[in-house]
Amino acid sequence: MEQEPTPIIELLGLILFLGSITFLLGAIFQIYILYKNRKSVWITLIVTVLTRILTVISSYFIWAFWHLPIDIMFLFLYLPAVLPELILSPLILKLFGNKMFRIKAERTIE
Repeated sequence: MEQEPTPIIELLGLILFLGSITFLLGAIFQIYILYKNRKSVWITLIVTVLTRILTVISSYFIWAFWHLPIDIMFLFLYLPAVLPELILSPLILKLFGNKMFRIKAERTIE
């Protein structure tokens, strides 16, 4: 008996279900950084949605080539989505001109 191919929509639905906590944590992180940098609501929405789309696509390809002897879930984190979140979230924030950590320059009194 042959296994029928799984449609891409079902695979994307499964990725969104498994990685929902990971994607939510990444979105909260980005929204917090954008809020601290006083960006507009539209920029915040665009950056967050763009990053989630790229993360879902990246996690699909990571999962497609997953040949590690460990499970793809670690507690509530979807491992194929953690790596793209860790790379893409700061990268896209940097591309949109946001600073993740503000360093306050100390003034010296002369």
